[in-house]
Amino acid sequence: MRQKMSKVLLGVYDLFLSLGAIYIGIMMVSGKGIFSEYPKEWLSKVPFDSWVIPGLVAIVVFGLGNIIAAIFSIGKKGNKSWYTSAIVGVIFFVSLVVQVLVLGEVYLATAEFFVLSLIQLCLCGNVFLSYKKNQ
Repeated sequence: MRQKMSKVLLGVYDLFLSLGAIYIGIMMVSGKGIFSEYPKEWLSKVPFDSWVIPGLVAIVVFGLGNIIAAIFSIGKKGNKSWYTSAIVGVIFFVSLVVQVLVLGEVYLATAEFFVLSLIQLCLCGNVFLSYKKNQ
């Protein structure tokens, strides 16, 4: 029972992250809200000059990636259902570390995303441990 609850919780969290990534990605691509102006001081540090490419990455990698992870977490049988979530979570975490290293700054949103990424990885660990415990 605990194992199934852990998987469902991870799947629901993956869906939550996917909706957030898709929403933010759409805002970035459309140039609305805080994404209406690209910071000029970043132009010499990153290989893009608008929010379009980062927005598409957010939609495809983190939005669709977390949807796929949720499907595997909720629907897949066997003890490997958490792998996809862990992979997307590690990619998310590493991308945040790279962002801090490249830009040389930590923003409030970056700190919040670090927390969201760590929660995802902890939930993956919980599912993994529930499988180990039942063996």
